[in-house]
Amino acid sequence: MMTNNIKQIAYDAMFLAIILLMTFIPYVGYIQVGPISFTLIHIPVLIGAGLFGWKRGLLYGLFFGLSSLIKATTYPGTIDFLFVNPLVSVLPRLLFGLIAGLLFSLLGKMKKLYQKSIFLPLISFLLTIVHTILVLSMLFLIYRVELSVFFESEIRYIGFALGGLITFGMLIEATLAFIIVPSVVLPILQQINLNKKKLEGEQNGQN
Repeated sequence: MMTNNIKQIAYDAMFLAIILLMTFIPYVGYIQVGPISFTLIHIPVLIGAGLFGWKRGLLYGLFFGLSSLIKATTYPGTIDFLFVNPLVSVLPRLLFGLIAGLLFSLLGKMKKLYQKSIFLPLISFLLTIVHTILVLSMLFLIYRVELSVFFESEIRYIGFALGGLITFGMLIEATLAFIIVPSVVLPILQQINLNKKKLEGEQNGQN
């Protein structure tokens, strides 16, 4: 039991370090396109949630949000400064990690690996879209007027000005999640299953 706890702490430290490094190394976790940042940090959150369930999804999502809040103070001249509000930076990422963990926990109940290999990429793709929708919903709900001033346009034109760029970026983020998350999670889950079968076989042999 103690060994498992130590392992989980080590895994948590690794994932949190990855999120931190991706946050503050330029053009690794956040890709700046004009005044907008697109993120890839949702990918380690999805991987962690896929491997460890909703509690770790919640933890990694929280850390994702907190790191983006801190980053928001270092990028003046972009709309990132609006992410100093935790309702925009932290809350959507917290919900994202929780939802991801719950969905992946349901996926984990599937017995066959080929079933997981079908649904895991699709869920990763859809969860990335959910993440974008959650963030944008809070952003426009709270800062609609400020955004119109920032872009020096009428409020009703904000969606048209950003819609195409955001949709394009979201699809890239979702496609990368579609490819990367199952490529990492499925081999690890397969190895875990093999280790369990091997351990059960050894125990049966001893009996």
